[in-house]
Amino acid sequence: WYQRRVRGTVSLCLSTALSVTTLAASQVFKSQLAETKGMTILAGGLCALLFMFLLTAVGNLEGVLLGKGFELRIFPEVVFSLLVAMTVAGTVHRVSITCCLVFSVIILYFMNAISARTYASHSSAADQPIKTEKKRRK
Repeated sequence: WYQRRVRGTVSLCLSTALSVTTLAASQVFKSQLAETKGMTILAGGLCALLFMFLLTAVGNLEGVLLGKGFELRIFPEVVFSLLVAMTVAGTVHRVSITCCLVFSVIILYFMNAISARTYASHSSAADQPIKTEKKRRK
């Protein structure tokens, strides 16, 4: 299975552009997003996507500046992205803040699972210890 990875600078540019676009869309359609209950939940989901794009942009920026082995941490990268997304959600509606938090935690869980599966070290069969069973005499 061939898996092609996008370079960090390309991903940085794309995630930054998507962050700005998502932020602009949430502010342009602020009045429509605050009209009904369903739309406030949608606004929270939109801001959770903003969280994902911001976290990707911050991670790629650190990867470009600090090297490939750098990993994102809960503080300050995840907290910063979450606070920005929740602040944007707060400009739409108060309920959107809570929805953004819930959706962002779900997105963070799946991002962590995908990252663990993608970047996990694959050990070969030669590295695994061999288990031998001892036979008992009756």
